[in-house]
Amino acid sequence: MQALYGVRAVEGPPGENGLRTVWHLGAAGAELLSLVDRDGRVQRQELTLLEDHCVWASGEGVRTGRVERGEGAPGGPASSVVQTDAELVPGRVLDAASALSSYEGQDRYILHIQRVLALAREGLELARVEATRAKPAVVEPEPPVVEPAPPAAPLRFGQSLPNEVLPPVVRHSEGLVMLAVFGVATALTVVLLFWLL
Repeated sequence: MQALYGVRAVEGPPGENGLRTVWHLGAAGAELLSLVDRDGRVQRQELTLLEDHCVWASGEGVRTGRVERGEGAPGGPASSVVQTDAELVPGRVLDAASALSSYEGQDRYILHIQRVLALAREGLELARVEATRAKPAVVEPEPPVVEPAPPAAPLRFGQSLPNEVLPPVVRHSEGLVMLAVFGVATALTVVLLFWLL
């Protein structure tokens, strides 16, 4: 990382999308690529430290990946391909944040990625603490104490069991009352219809 800190940024002209590229290339596999809008706001940054790759994009947050270095054409430079991780790999974020934590310079692009990764590290540490708090302690329940039931008295024919639920008592007059209410409601509806027409 010290090699990256001493590098002066190379700025490119604005591209078709209006973003310009700011590139820091250090020795020993340290590289920072920043995309900046017309107002100077960083929109995207890609940090490569050896084989670890971290990407931050405005509105998307941090993602991680791994750099796979291949062989280039004979006599040419080696090619590199970034394989994006399916999920954020905390170790890559923690390593990159630790590597940038010692930076005390004034380069605003390095300061930006330093803050982004420090916040991501804090978020990961907070999530880890919350996860340990959320795990309830496993407590084995005590086996229930079962008292022996007293001997049952003999049942007589027709007698209900002690826990038996008896069917409700239905009175025949309840059905007649419901039928009368329905008949009155129907008659009132017919009268109202004739009155309205």
